Amino acid sequence: MKILTKEEEDAHYRTVLKGGTIGGVLGLIGGVAGVLAFSKRSATIRNLTLPMKSFLVTSSGTFVGIIAADHASRDFEASRNASQVWYKDRNERLRQEELASLSTVDRITAWAKREKYKIVGATWVASMVGSFAMVNRNKFLSASQKIVQARVYAQGLTLAVLVASAAFEIQDQRKGKGLLDKAKAEKEAAKLEKSEASTAGAREETGDLWKDMVAAEEERLKRKKQSLHEHDYLEGHAKAEEKKKGQSEQKAEGEEKGEKKE
Repeated sequence: MKILTKEEEDAHYRTVLKGGTIGGVLGLIGGVAGVLAFSKRSATIRNLTLPMKSFLVTSSGTFVGIIAADHASRDFEASRNASQVWYKDRNERLRQEELASLSTVDRITAWAKREKYKIVGATWVASMVGSFAMVNRNKFLSASQKIVQARVYAQGLTLAVLVASAAFEIQDQRKGKGLLDKAKAEKEAAKLEKSEASTAGAREETGDLWKDMVAAEEERLKRKKQSLHEHDYLEGHAKAEEKKKGQSEQKAEGEEKGEKKE
C-alpha cells in the first residue's frame, strides 16, 4: 500500500467530491421524478406529507451520492495502482477474447451456462406473472384458485428449466468445467494473481528503496564534501591567524630590542 502525498490527497478529495456531487444531483433528480410519478399512480405516496416526500427525495440523492463517491474513490485508487489492476483484469480480458472468438450460438450457450441460476429465478418470476395473467382470463375461477393454478404452471416451467440447468452442469462436470472445478480454478488463479501482484509490489518497493538509498548516499557524500571544505577553510584561516600573530610578535620583539639599544 502506497502512502499518499499531499498532492495525491488533494486530487483524491477533488475526485471524490466531484463524483459525489454528480451522483447526488442525479439522485435528487431521480428522487423527484420517482415521487412525482408514483404520486400520480399511488394514493399512498400521494397522501404523504411534504416532509416525508422531501425525505424520500433527499434519501435517494444521498444514497446515489454515496455510491458515486465510493466509485470515484475506487477509480482513483485503480488509476494509481495500474499494475495491480492489470493483473486483476487479466482473466476478464482473456475471457472476453475467448468469447470474441466464439459464434453467436456458442456465446448464448456460454452465457446460459454461466448465468443459469439467475435464469432459473427470472424464469420463475416471469412464469408466475405470465401464468397468472393467462389464468386470470378465466372468469369461472376464484382468486385463490387462480393463484394456485398459476403457481402450478410456474412450478412446472421452473422445474423444466432446473432440469435443463442440471443437464448443463452434468455435461460441464464431465468436461472438467463444473462448479467445483471452476471454483478450484478460480482459487488457484486468485493465488497466482496475488503472488504476482505481491511480486510486482515488492519490485516496485525495492526500486523505491534503492532510489532512497542512492539519494541518501548522495546527500551523505555532499555533506561530507561540504564538511571537508569547511575544515580546510577553518584550518587555513587558523594558520593565517597564527602566522599573522607570529609576525606581529616578531615585530614587537624587534621594536623592543631597538629601544634597548638606544
